[in-house]
Amino acid sequence: MSRDNQSRFQALRFAVIAMLLMPLALVCSCQAQTPNNQQDAAESVAQMRQDLNLLETLNRLSLSPQQAEKLLSIATRAQEATAAFDALRQKTAARLLPLLDKQFNFMLQDQQVPAELLEQIGQVELQLQQIAEQTAGAPLTFAAEARKILTQPQILIITGGDEARQAAEEMLIWVRELSAEDFNSEARSNAEALADPDIGLDADTVYAIFVKTRAISAEDYARQVQQLAEKLAPLYRSDATGEDVLIAKLLLNERFIPVLRRRMQYLSAGGGQG
Repeated sequence: MSRDNQSRFQALRFAVIAMLLMPLALVCSCQAQTPNNQQDAAESVAQMRQDLNLLETLNRLSLSPQQAEKLLSIATRAQEATAAFDALRQKTAARLLPLLDKQFNFMLQDQQVPAELLEQIGQVELQLQQIAEQTAGAPLTFAAEARKILTQPQILIITGGDEARQAAEEMLIWVRELSAEDFNSEARSNAEALADPDIGLDADTVYAIFVKTRAISAEDYARQVQQLAEKLAPLYRSDATGEDVLIAKLLLNERFIPVLRRRMQYLSAGGGQG
């Protein structure tokens, strides 16, 4: 439903921002008490699963050679920018740590923390906050750049927009299969729950789509289902900002560049069409 979608993508946005604030080369922190060979095998399996998911996405995108080259450049610059911000964050945090240690010692001895020390801590924490904001915003700039070279169907694949259309089709199937009694008792409430007036789909509009879906013949439904589903799909789809967050997440995936390069090498060697 629209509000659920908004909440989900808002959560995704903050999840991506949190991810950007951490080093790119993330490694599972639970290495203690795990033999190296077992750890390496587990990491290799996890990486291969990630590569398979990325390759599936790339295969569905069917990027042209020109698109692949440009996307590789954008992803490289996005990851380099994020790494630079992370290095700056680490450097700034290293300055903050001894100041906090001093504050701890003053408090441990029941002494008043000097105002000068608190001011220094506040200044460094402000710098960290500014770095965090820059870190979160920079990838969206690269996502906007990537959007310009991608087609709308490709953007839908990356952002789950094709899944939104599928969800809309499933809703239409549910509507058509309802008995007359169930439709009269449930359709209106479902339309109200699903509606989002901000994108031009209020409850009356959604309900009208439901009514039309039931009124047309099976032959007409088969011909019009894609059109009807497309009308409902925005209710299951992220907004433009949410799409950019998901595009940025793809660009910043540490396995995206090596998998894309291997795909480009395969295609350049005549292994198939993109």
